[in-house]
Amino acid sequence: MQRTYSFKKYFIPSILFLLGGGAGFLLLWYIHLTFQIRTVLVQGASANQKKVLINLFIGRSSFQIHEDTIKHIIYAQFPSVNVKNSEIHFPSTLSLVIENMAPFAYVKTDVGYLAVSRTGVVVSKERSSEIPSPTITFYQTLYHGEYQTGQPITYSAMQRALGFISLLENEGYKTETVAIDSVDMIACKTSGFEVAFSKSRPVELQVNEVQQIFKQIKMGTLKISRLDLRFDKPVVQLPQK
Repeated sequence: MQRTYSFKKYFIPSILFLLGGGAGFLLLWYIHLTFQIRTVLVQGASANQKKVLINLFIGRSSFQIHEDTIKHIIYAQFPSVNVKNSEIHFPSTLSLVIENMAPFAYVKTDVGYLAVSRTGVVVSKERSSEIPSPTITFYQTLYHGEYQTGQPITYSAMQRALGFISLLENEGYKTETVAIDSVDMIACKTSGFEVAFSKSRPVELQVNEVQQIFKQIKMGTLKISRLDLRFDKPVVQLPQK
């Protein structure tokens, strides 16, 4: 009788435990299958990039990836793209909007040039003596082999030069060459004039000075051959008659 009692005492709880464990396992398996990326929607990518991106994310858990993780995964595969937007539509869809960084300027190296984006990220590398504009010449030699696609050029002077090229572009002038001097000069040359920016003066101050002077140029009240912004007051050089 005692043995029968013990059997009944432990049998039912054991069955309930096994049933509960089985139900829990099935629930977790159901959640795993339900919240798993099965659809990847990609905008802005080439056919080959879409194929790779789909393979990168299909099967991953919707709960275990977030924006930073998604960017890290994509940049590891495609370092020269920009992830404009990433969004998970639960339970199983990932939406991506990317863009391939276009060359904005070309930095001279010892054997060619580095095509860089607006933010200074290397988009491509070329070994060529013919360099498209705008060409940036740095005061110290940049070695071709030290940079890889997707790697940023972090020199502060380089970042400023790219910003000044954008400034001139916004004013309607295309920069042809940029010479970054070792002292305090970033000289941007357009087809009509040259602007010598300062590496040390506040950027906002130089931007304001450029806009004020260019306003006079556009109104037809001023013509220049060179503008030097390295001093307390802009130095304007007029065209020779």
